[in-house]
Amino acid sequence: MISVIGENVVDLFVQPDGRFLAKMGGSPFNFAIAAARQQVPVQYLSPISSDAFGEQFADMLRAHQIQFGERTRSSAPSSLAFVTVDDKGQPRYSLYREGIADRDICVEHLLSALSATAQILHTGSLALEPKDADILLPVLQAAKARGIKISVDINVRLQFVSDIVKYRDHIHQVVALSDFIKASDEDLAALYPDVPAGLAFQQFLALAPNALVAYTRGEHGAQLWLHGQYIEQDIIKPSQFIDTVGAGDTFFSNLLCGLIGLADFALTDADCSLAALVPMLKRATLAASINVSRQGCQPPSKAELDQALATLND
Repeated sequence: MISVIGENVVDLFVQPDGRFLAKMGGSPFNFAIAAARQQVPVQYLSPISSDAFGEQFADMLRAHQIQFGERTRSSAPSSLAFVTVDDKGQPRYSLYREGIADRDICVEHLLSALSATAQILHTGSLALEPKDADILLPVLQAAKARGIKISVDINVRLQFVSDIVKYRDHIHQVVALSDFIKASDEDLAALYPDVPAGLAFQQFLALAPNALVAYTRGEHGAQLWLHGQYIEQDIIKPSQFIDTVGAGDTFFSNLLCGLIGLADFALTDADCSLAALVPMLKRATLAASINVSRQGCQPPSKAELDQALATLND
């Protein structure tokens, strides 16, 4: 099972006629949906509002058979994001994140809800707000002490955090705890603005020398790094390009769905061969390609991805 902590956000897409199209999103929430569509058991730990949007989030979780705390719904409102997409398909967000449901958390409730069958605990993105560090870090530390692998997608969002210096420090602490890490070239450019890209990446790898790191580089594809070795995968062109919303979430979720099938996550051993991960990296990249052919985050199902992969390999 994969357990997930992190935001659920109502993405309000601005339409050409000025209306808004509401889609349920948020990076960790997208991650959870993408994993469930690959038929992996998933648990979503963050609270969901009792408002109308919260009901839509709850309906999505139920539809995907994702476990969540029906008794821990929050009276706080759902978080909102106004989303515009530029001519390159890149989203831009205006976020409302104060006093909202998914931040209505405490250490005791998260740990008591964490499934005894959890193999991976995933977090990242807006859950890395430094004001919430005193809650998130103890939960991750306790989970790791139970033998649960820690996963993080840093998904850097400097414009939405309360304190940039504390935010960077918090990311470093979470990364140092993590077994599986995703970062993009844009993430590292934002995190280390005064450091050359190559040096920034090496500094980042040094934070968690035994972790498996997925490094995405936009049109240049993706790499997986482990113990100084790496494999890479070119992008797989989609049938049509709509936008990149949720592409990274879909990619990393599908990658971890493949990893969870490895016995005892042996890939973290020093003698692990990255060659065994080549098919997983290709599958995750294809999943992201399918997602960008659709508006918003709409990850493929297992059947869709199996069929697309078979066609690609023919």
